[in-house]
Amino acid sequence: MTIMPAKLATASLTIDCLVCPVQSCLVHRGNDAQARAWSEMLAPRQALMPGDGALFRAGDGQRALYSVRGGCLKTFTVDAEGNERIRGFHFPGDLIGLDAIGDGRHLSTAVAVVPSQVCVAPMVDLQSLMSNVPAISIRVMRQMSQELAMSLAISGNYPAEQRLAAFLLFLRERTGAVHVVRFPMAQRDVGNYLRLANETVCRYLKRFEKRGWISMGNHSVRLLDEVALREMADAIGITPHAATTETSAPAFRRLERQNLAAVA
Repeated sequence: MTIMPAKLATASLTIDCLVCPVQSCLVHRGNDAQARAWSEMLAPRQALMPGDGALFRAGDGQRALYSVRGGCLKTFTVDAEGNERIRGFHFPGDLIGLDAIGDGRHLSTAVAVVPSQVCVAPMVDLQSLMSNVPAISIRVMRQMSQELAMSLAISGNYPAEQRLAAFLLFLRERTGAVHVVRFPMAQRDVGNYLRLANETVCRYLKRFEKRGWISMGNHSVRLLDEVALREMADAIGITPHAATTETSAPAFRRLERQNLAAVA
């Protein structure tokens, strides 16, 4: 499988953390001095389209950490038989590239699932900022802890329905959905990530619907009984992230328009 490098964003993608809709990045919104320091450190943003190329590839040397500003990306590895193994989905506020902090080389490949934007934090400048702003270091460690917890849960020997229920709640929190959860990724990618066959994902979604927990739509799921889903998912021991984007629909639509315009 050949994956070309991702295209750089145009110069029109200016950086202003003070007006960014993403409330949780490497800076705490509301701290103007910290946001300015972060903005000044960032390189120009990159815009990515599905199929256009990779943000980085497995084996690449680490040049930066990436903070998702809009859209959704996935990271994956490829086994000896050429099969893709999805390692994670990344939403606004998430960091991408943490896998390379250890030895300086990426262990996975990152590509866009939908039109997306990432803010680019060059490692040399980021390390300097982290030494001067402890909150940045805390944010990086928190993200690493969350990714480790999710990885342990997915790789654990939990029943399929528990993993699927946890994923639905995770997706709801990360996309800022209220009741209707839209899938930016294909259902087969959900199964790949959860280590479940596509048929198994479909079967348990139908089972959840029959129980009255959800209602299936076109690339979406309406959560009807979140309490039941949480009871099912609690055994895994994962508390979904708090939503990191504004909950208002106009904010999401504005980011989507910006993403599409950036890669047009």
